[in-house]
Amino acid sequence: MKQIQINGKYNENNISSLILKLNFVFKLENKEIKNYDFQVKIKHTEFTSITSLIIYKILAYSLDNKCLDNPSANIDEITDLFSKFHLHELIKAYYDKKDVDRIFSNIKPLQRNDFFVAPHPINREVVKSKDDLSNKYYEIINNYYKDKNFEIVEYIKTCLVEISSNFLYHAENDEKSILMAEGNKTKVEIISVDTSEGIITTMKEKYNKSDTNLLNLAFQRKITSKIENGHCGTGLWLVNEIVTRLKGKLIIHTEGYIYRNIQGNISTFASSYWKGTIVYIKLPITEVIEINKFFTEILSKEKTYI
Repeated sequence: MKQIQINGKYNENNISSLILKLNFVFKLENKEIKNYDFQVKIKHTEFTSITSLIIYKILAYSLDNKCLDNPSANIDEITDLFSKFHLHELIKAYYDKKDVDRIFSNIKPLQRNDFFVAPHPINREVVKSKDDLSNKYYEIINNYYKDKNFEIVEYIKTCLVEISSNFLYHAENDEKSILMAEGNKTKVEIISVDTSEGIITTMKEKYNKSDTNLLNLAFQRKITSKIENGHCGTGLWLVNEIVTRLKGKLIIHTEGYIYRNIQGNISTFASSYWKGTIVYIKLPITEVIEINKFFTEILSKEKTYI
């Protein structure tokens, strides 16, 4: 019996170590390997949203692609952990191999006094266009922040729209990913995890550069791998601009590399391999640039490209 132990606290800063524990699954497509046991021993208070989505996607990938044959797990403890993010029914459905599609399509947000969690299923049946997600979740985010910091709502909405749009047009081989927004009075986090083609692979369709150069190129204005589909290459660039202006954090894992923007300080380097793309955004609530001024400056930049 091969046992995989997952314990301790993982967040955006050390998630590479969790990826390293689990990414062996990506090499086992259609192999149906027996005798695997997963033991997730994480305190409820230390179970983070990015950890939940990575474990979920590994579970989904391994079952959808017949990587493992009936792996065992401490499923009761795991589903209890996932209840923190309103995903426990989906995890149990995957493990039991029944009702996955129905439960996936009916994932709902959860709001409590001290924070909100808004997981959203992303596939081409649930989300028909990039505005569907923002329209559905705008109300819960607006209700939570309108009396605390009205302008942050528009920044959050913009990031949600751009990240969901990026998924819809690029993650063509992934049908059951989740985008999650989680927030409290001091911060909001947005996480998306898919196991489709990563940023580097999609960029290679149009540009002949090294992997690190391709990853950096994806964040430049007017750069897109989908020119023939009318894309203008603003999505990742705009998210990057918002993170820089608000002194936030953007971390992207894709195909063995990390792109980091920490309060405007950008770095790119090799790391644990992830098939597809993990997007993590953290925006502080305390320091917000007035929204009209921000987008006026963006439009001013836009004119320089015309």
